[in-house]
Order: sequence, then structure tokens, then C-alpha cells
Amino acid sequence: MPQRILARAKDKIKTINEDMLNSKGLTEAEASVAAKVGLIDSEQKYWWLESWQKGEREAEQDEREDRSSSAFETTESLLAHLHKQCA
Repeated sequence: MPQRILARAKDKIKTINEDMLNSKGLTEAEASVAAKVGLIDSEQKYWWLESWQKGEREAEQDEREDRSSSAFETTESLLAHLHKQCA
């Protein structure tokens, strides 16, 4: 059983690294096994979980469709942008 979990984890990690938009994150069991054998850093296990990868896919899609924000020159410009977004 752990071998099957490890095999699935390896496949998912490969897909995440190669094609994040069409990938699926690891389950808790897969992440635990992958961390145990050193495939992923145990302190960054959360990053590989499906719950986190969903947000990574959304961010990647926003970036590809040029929907991401650029850097702000000042704190005031950031706050003005945030205020406009919340209004």
C-alpha cells in the first residue's frame, strides 16, 4: 500500500512541476509518504497538498491571462488600489 501511495505522489509531483494548470495536488497520505522518503521538504508539505495547489493553479491562470497586479511604487498607491478594489 505505501508503495502505491508513493507512486501516485511521484506522478503528481512530476505533473505539478511540468504542468501546474493541469495537475492535482497530493493527498495528506501522499504528502506524508513523499516527505518521509525525501521527495518533498517536510516543512513545505502543505504546498504540495491539493488545498494549496488549487490556489496555485488560480494564480498561474491569472498570470497567464495577465490578470495579476504589478508592483506598487509606494504604500499609498497600494492602499489606494486596495481601497478601490473593496469599494
